[in-house]
Amino acid sequence: MRSLYTFLLIALLLVSRVFVQPIYSLISDCDETFNYWEPLNFLLRGFGKQTWEYSPDYSIRSWAFLLPLYALLSPIGRIFNAVGFPPSTLFYLARSFLGLYSFSMEWLLFCELETTLSIQTANLWLFFQLFNPGWFHASVELLPSSFAMVTMLGFLKYALRYLSNGSQKAFVQALIFNFVSGILGWPFVLILSTPLVIHFIFTHTVWGVLNAGFASLARLVAVATCVFAIDSAFYGKFTPVAWNIVMYNVIAADEKSGPNIFGVEPWYYYPLNLLLNFPLPTLGACAVGILTNVRLASIWGSFLIWMAVFLLQPHKEERFLYPIYAIISLAASVGAINVWKRLWISKPLRNTIFFIIYVSVFFQSSMRIFALVTNYAAPLDVYSHLPNVRGPQTICVGREWYHFPASIFLAEDSRLEFVESGFDGLLPGDFKETHSIFNSIREVPSGMNNQNLFDSSKIVAVEPCDYYIDIMQPSDSPRDVLDPTKLGSDWKCIYKAPFIDVSSSKFFGRAFALPERLLAVLPTPKIWTYFYQAHYLDYCLFERKHEYV
Repeated sequence: MRSLYTFLLIALLLVSRVFVQPIYSLISDCDETFNYWEPLNFLLRGFGKQTWEYSPDYSIRSWAFLLPLYALLSPIGRIFNAVGFPPSTLFYLARSFLGLYSFSMEWLLFCELETTLSIQTANLWLFFQLFNPGWFHASVELLPSSFAMVTMLGFLKYALRYLSNGSQKAFVQALIFNFVSGILGWPFVLILSTPLVIHFIFTHTVWGVLNAGFASLARLVAVATCVFAIDSAFYGKFTPVAWNIVMYNVIAADEKSGPNIFGVEPWYYYPLNLLLNFPLPTLGACAVGILTNVRLASIWGSFLIWMAVFLLQPHKEERFLYPIYAIISLAASVGAINVWKRLWISKPLRNTIFFIIYVSVFFQSSMRIFALVTNYAAPLDVYSHLPNVRGPQTICVGREWYHFPASIFLAEDSRLEFVESGFDGLLPGDFKETHSIFNSIREVPSGMNNQNLFDSSKIVAVEPCDYYIDIMQPSDSPRDVLDPTKLGSDWKCIYKAPFIDVSSSKFFGRAFALPERLLAVLPTPKIWTYFYQAHYLDYCLFERKHEYV
């Protein structure tokens, strides 16, 4: 029977996913903006920035991935527009839908944990999910890796059921969720089902394996056919986007193209990333769970394979680990319960130890989430304060182009433009604004390449700019045509928000946020500031004063 504690966790999780995260979570990657929010805005409102990935010459981004949100938002958007709501309302509503999807899938896995393992394990998993900084922002991000992360909860649900009773039906259902995660979301997550498939092969008869194989293959073909058909209809030619992604990132990658041209990181990038996105007790309990629960080895194998594969890749990004976040929380809950059962000490002492662990998870998670919100959310705040002016308006950005949240924050007649800055890579262009969305999508845009080569046609002169957004820091490149600290009298900062000054702040000040009242009463403040300092710069929205004769 579920306790009041269980219902409290469920209620808090729902509030967090649907109400808190959509408003306060940041956009952590410009890939989310330009490869997903911009095309979605184009579908909804007829304009937006276009990246080379959406050129029919490359077609490595899926329109099918955006259709569910488009179907939900399109009728609501027409109502909002008629009522006069700001366009950014759709952005936050879309995030609420993403958060609701995450909560729904988490609820399904919670119910399975409750049945297959125990209510204690299920409750602890809810706790680890609720106080999970990585999931806090990832679950409301419009990214294939985020979609795969959430959808893989369904895979875990049926994988647990299969491992508990050997059901072929549960095995096939687990693979269906993996297929949807991979074909509609991110194709690389298909490798996560490998250990479960191996387990099935070695524990079932040849006839059982063939039967399950044909059933799974039929589902895979059905999912792939639907997704490929939708994308082919958009691009106007046969377009297996999942295959194109694998081709670009793995098979056809070379020194001039492929993921490595966007930067490489050392092997320890991912371990450090996990330390930021999961509290230390959670990671410790995860290790215990993997080492002590052999029955779930097929699930732990997915985690180990993923880490092994991606540690070896030179190009590393935080979002590449999203698909295994749920496995970490699951292993942590299993490991913590195992420790609880095997810790042969007095019950009061054991309760005290676990209370300290709970408090540690709560505080580390809260400090990390608070830091993300206070240190990096300025762009969302600033773009939300663009004046709602009638008529065409040009919003310009230079070196801060990668912090642009989305054109969904712009008024109907406003457009984003790039002015020259120190950035020498390929900037996004614009979707052609025509009466036919399909014609625009199928037209090959000019100046696109898959080698990140600069194209001057993507930038404009300063003269057309009505607004300019930048961080109040002196220009560090001779190519920056605008220096926010030296703007003339025709520019005025009409709104600003604090943004972390990375170069002047200590690591712990950037990564974790402590309440100011706590900092004020800490002993030996000079020693403390050696480790923890956070300095901020103004992130400014400048308006140009036009003189009319």
